[in-house]
Amino acid sequence: MEDSIQQQKQITFLKGLTFLHLGGKAVFLPFLPLFLYAKGFSAVEIGTIMGVAPLISIIAQPIVGFISDKYKTIKGILLLLYVGVIAVSFGVFFAGSFWIVFLSFMLMHFALSPCTPLIDSMSLKSLGDKKHEYGKIRLWGSVGFFLIAVISGPILEKIGIEQLYLPFIVTTLLTMVALLFLKDQESPNKPVNLKTAGALFKNRIFMTFLLLCLIVIIPHRVNDTMIVLHLEGLGGTTFLIGLAWGIAALSEVPVFYYLSKKIKDSNELLLLALVAIIYTVRWGLYGVISSPYLITFLQVLQGVTFGLFWLIAMQMAVKTVPEHLRSTGQALLASVCFGIGGAIGGTGGGYILGQFGSQVLYLLMSLMTLIAAVSIFMFYRFIQKRTKIGESKEKSHSLQ
Repeated sequence: MEDSIQQQKQITFLKGLTFLHLGGKAVFLPFLPLFLYAKGFSAVEIGTIMGVAPLISIIAQPIVGFISDKYKTIKGILLLLYVGVIAVSFGVFFAGSFWIVFLSFMLMHFALSPCTPLIDSMSLKSLGDKKHEYGKIRLWGSVGFFLIAVISGPILEKIGIEQLYLPFIVTTLLTMVALLFLKDQESPNKPVNLKTAGALFKNRIFMTFLLLCLIVIIPHRVNDTMIVLHLEGLGGTTFLIGLAWGIAALSEVPVFYYLSKKIKDSNELLLLALVAIIYTVRWGLYGVISSPYLITFLQVLQGVTFGLFWLIAMQMAVKTVPEHLRSTGQALLASVCFGIGGAIGGTGGGYILGQFGSQVLYLLMSLMTLIAAVSIFMFYRFIQKRTKIGESKEKSHSLQ
């Protein structure tokens, strides 16, 4: 009974932590370009800061995840990371030199980017046998992102964009307070070192799954960056752009709440193929529709595309990654999807948009997810055949 109460308390504070962590990103990342512009940075300098510095997350997430598994603590690592985020943020907010801001933002991403997979790992460990309830924790991140993004606009209008550091530091400190009420969960006593962590890269099913996830998520990461320019090019207003982000965030909530339990017995590859097909339709519609209002409304498909995609990815990671390497596995998943996927999507998407326009870009994104859907189904059929061959061999041996 007491253990159940403690677990419920842990989960409640995890919901608060997820709300504040992703909400803190909503108060910072969407408004940082405006902040840098107000400080006198050029469009090229802003693009370099926002596009290049985050690439550090590709190595930061696996490294920090490995350290967390090795020393068997998530809470302690998270506290250190948040302290580091606040410390290096002063270089972003108060320096006038491009290089100081650039390096500070890179260090900031090194500290901030591993926090999300670590929080995911802590959530899964805290849920114990109820890992299918993960979506009910993660949905609070979508709610936090939406609500804090909405209220941040009016607040920054009143205090001035130059004071962006105030709401950012406040939300980060509140996140640390919520973290203090959480406890590290018991981890397996198996030793974690570079050799054991390297076993993940020999896990062919998990690594192939990551590759397929990357193909699916690259167009999504393109949309994260280019939806603003696409809507603006079609005549969309600033309000419409903000509404598009809000609809996308809110559409994830029912998916995380209702589907996290329902998909636990489903085949992850078939579900991923379904998501890729829905993505194909979504990006195709974005490419042929010329009304910014319709495209804004279609952001409601974010829930059944990205929301379902992330539930599937997390479920596959839980099934295929050993528990003592859980944080490393989650970090590797995040690094592939948001680090590598973001890097390829941001640079490639920007080039295609500049050369051929946003409508051609979205049609190519639709083609890419269609190729992903076919590839996923082929991999599913390969796994099925291999399983049947293995079962028939076992049966023949038993008959002998």
